[in-house]
Amino acid sequence: MSRKELKKKIWEIIEPSDTESRESYIFGIFITGVILLNITAMVLSSIWEIHTDYPIIWTILLLISASTLIIFILEYLLRLWTCTADPEYAKPIIGRLKWAKTPFALIDLLVILPYILLMFTSINLTGLVVLRVFRLFKLVRYSESINLIIRVIKAEKNTLFTTYLVLFIVLIAAATLMYEVEYPAQPEAFSSIPAAMWWGVITLTTTGYGDIVPITPLGKMLGTVIALIGIAIFALPAGILASGFSKALETEIRDDEVYLCPHCKEEIKGRDLWKK
Repeated sequence: MSRKELKKKIWEIIEPSDTESRESYIFGIFITGVILLNITAMVLSSIWEIHTDYPIIWTILLLISASTLIIFILEYLLRLWTCTADPEYAKPIIGRLKWAKTPFALIDLLVILPYILLMFTSINLTGLVVLRVFRLFKLVRYSESINLIIRVIKAEKNTLFTTYLVLFIVLIAAATLMYEVEYPAQPEAFSSIPAAMWWGVITLTTTGYGDIVPITPLGKMLGTVIALIGIAIFALPAGILASGFSKALETEIRDDEVYLCPHCKEEIKGRDLWKK
C-alpha cells in the first residue's frame, strides 16, 4: 500500500461520513469511550477527598487522564496528516491550515492545547483548565443525535434569532419600567437598568429566585404582567425547535426509505433518488 493510499484509508476511518465502514464505526465507538473515560476522570479528580483518602484511585485517575490525552494528541496529529486525502484540503500547507480552522479541528486543538503549552513552555496554565470542558464537544463528532440537534438549530436559526431579539427588547423594556417604578422605594435593589435586567431575566424565565422583588403596588402589578409575557415568549423557542425536529425526522425517514426502480429494478434509497 502506497503512502497516498494509506493516508486515504486512515482518513476514511477516522473521519465520520454517511457511508462509514466497519473500521470507521469501531473507531467511533473507541474514541467515544475514550472521551467518556477522560471526562469521568476529570470529574472525579475534582473531588479532593479522593486525593487525600484514596491515593490509589487518584493515581488511576491520573493515569487515565494522561493516557487518554496521548490518544487525543495522536488523533489530532493523524487528522492533520491525513486530511490532505480529502480533495477539499488537498494542498499540503494551505489544505491543512484550512482543515485546522474547521469547528471540529478547533475543538480537538482546544482539548489538548493546555497540555501542549505545559510541555513546551513555562506559562502558568491555571486559567486554561477551563478548556478541559471542550472534551465534551468532541462527542458531537460521533453522536448522530447531537448532530441532529445542530442541524435543526441551523435550519431554524433565523426564526430563533428573531424570537430572541424580541425577547431581548422585552427584557430591556421590562428592566427600564421596573427601574423607574421601584428605584424610589428600593434604590439598592434596583440601582440601575442593568441591575434591573437581572430581575427581568429571572422573571421572564419564570425562575423566581426571590433575591430581588418589587414592593410597590405598581411594581407588583408590572411584575405580574411581565411574568405572564415571559411565559408566552419563552414557549416560542420550544415550539420552533419541536417543529424543526419533526421536519428533520420526517426528512430522515424519507431519505432512508427504499424504492424499487421500475426500469432497472434496483433498490434506491430516498436520498439517492435525485441521481436517477
